Amino acid sequence: MNRVRLVVGVIGASVLALSACGIGSSSSSGGRVPLTVWGENEGGIGPFLDQLESSFEKEYPNIDLQITNFPEESYGVKLDTAIAAGKEPDIRQGGDPDAYRSGTLLPLDDMIKTHNIDLSNYVQSIVTPGDEFSCAYEGHLYCIGSYAGSVQLLYNKDMFDAAGIPAPKPWPPMTPEEFVSIACQLTDKDAGVWGAAASDPLAYVPWEVFFSADGRTATFNSPEAVHQFEVLADGYKNGCFPTSNIVDPWEQGRDFFVQKQLAMVITDYQSLDKIEESGINWGTTASPTPAGYEPYFFVWTDSFGISSTSDHIPQAEDFLTFLTTQGQKIRAETEGSLPLDLQVAKQINWTQGITGRQEGLEVLSHARPTNFVPERWDIIGPYYDAWDYVISGEKTAQEALDEANAAIQEDLDKAWEHWEESG
Repeated sequence: MNRVRLVVGVIGASVLALSACGIGSSSSSGGRVPLTVWGENEGGIGPFLDQLESSFEKEYPNIDLQITNFPEESYGVKLDTAIAAGKEPDIRQGGDPDAYRSGTLLPLDDMIKTHNIDLSNYVQSIVTPGDEFSCAYEGHLYCIGSYAGSVQLLYNKDMFDAAGIPAPKPWPPMTPEEFVSIACQLTDKDAGVWGAAASDPLAYVPWEVFFSADGRTATFNSPEAVHQFEVLADGYKNGCFPTSNIVDPWEQGRDFFVQKQLAMVITDYQSLDKIEESGINWGTTASPTPAGYEPYFFVWTDSFGISSTSDHIPQAEDFLTFLTTQGQKIRAETEGSLPLDLQVAKQINWTQGITGRQEGLEVLSHARPTNFVPERWDIIGPYYDAWDYVISGEKTAQEALDEANAAIQEDLDKAWEHWEESG
């Protein structure tokens, strides 16, 4: 989920290389309009984009769709370099407030109206302003997608039944205190089973606990933030959660869950095939939420938008419309991904009668944006240092977070200053 963009200071040879490759060229291929699309993913365009390309060109034979995928770690540099050189693609992946207000992406409002795209059933945190992964900014939509990725809590229902613990409802979620308590009840050290895996409090605690509503004040050392550190840290200290050197919840949590070594895991609610093939009686619920706070969980999509310098805007709009209509169905068929339009998910019977999928769909219907903080992921490094100190026992939660908050606030002030100056 880290979409931090690297700023390119020196263009030089990179610009010449782009020019030599002809990226952004408006020349046609056999009378067809060339439409360049850049994305960020490993392994080429893959089954979904390959099927999307062939299906789109069949419906629009006058357009030559040219898709290029770059590794995520190098995509930002390539895109920034291309923009600086005036060689950006017609359509590009990756929307963020900086791109929206810079004018490098076109508003899609007219396209949405002209092509009768109904956003009312889309996951709302993507199409309404406020969230870091939202495609909307100041009343305009700048990108659109074909699926909904999210963070949810997966759990093994049979383990809950065996322990005599009622399975959690999809909504509202349990509190962090309940989450840790249940995790400890489900832990069986002799059998090599941990009750749960969660990387750190930020994996589920709403951002409003750590930043003021206007996003200008860091509150990492507030009583509630300190309490959440202490709650999860106790779960680790009591052996109810595997340490990060044993399990990375994001990278390995699903595998340990499938192997029945985890009763619960907070992770990416995608690629459910492993879980379903394992035969586990599984369910899902929203991320644990402190009492008194509205639940929040990360949601994202593939976020494709039209470059403002494109010479093929009508064709680009045709492609984005196809991506977010037929493309959602193609993605669900080829990858099993949950459509961004929850009504489409129902139309194609995405849940297939599977309870865990039905629950996940219900969770996503509650997705919401959170408070805006510029350069959010760049400024919170001290938070992770604080978490390490607490887990290792080197510092108390209050000591670690007092120190971290001061550093974060200093960087936050600079981030807002930069945001206002660049605006």
